[in-house]
Amino acid sequence: MVKLNPFETLMLTLIRFFISQLGNPWLLVRYIVSGLIAASVQLGVLVLLVERLGMWHIQAVMIAFVVSAMVAFVFQKFWTFRDHSMEGAHFQLTLYALLVSIAFSLNVTFMYLFVDILHLWYVLAQVLTIGLVTIVTFLSNKYFIFKRGSALL
Repeated sequence: MVKLNPFETLMLTLIRFFISQLGNPWLLVRYIVSGLIAASVQLGVLVLLVERLGMWHIQAVMIAFVVSAMVAFVFQKFWTFRDHSMEGAHFQLTLYALLVSIAFSLNVTFMYLFVDILHLWYVLAQVLTIGLVTIVTFLSNKYFIFKRGSALL
């Protein structure tokens, strides 16, 4: 039997919990596809800002995160959770902005930890960070922000 370190144990526990919360496998597929689109936007903007414009990785990740959050909201609301109602959309957007603020803080914190403390390559650090933040945002979207839409699945 392989002995896991505390970080690996925590990650495995989070992944198992995340999988247990899905309920509908197509919800996971849609969430992953929309997340991959948003993540691709985020990584593309990050690399463009760092490599082409010479921006510091922390500043670049902030900008990239905001751009990808806008893309993600549209996909999450209308496609992933199939919430096509515009009634209460301003409230959803407010909750989503709060969630994005929390996710943004987690994103910057993990990037700093992975790049500046653990000395990982910034692109790998961003991929790991996206994975961790995804678990938090999925559960928040499913149970709080787009709850009405998820009931229609």
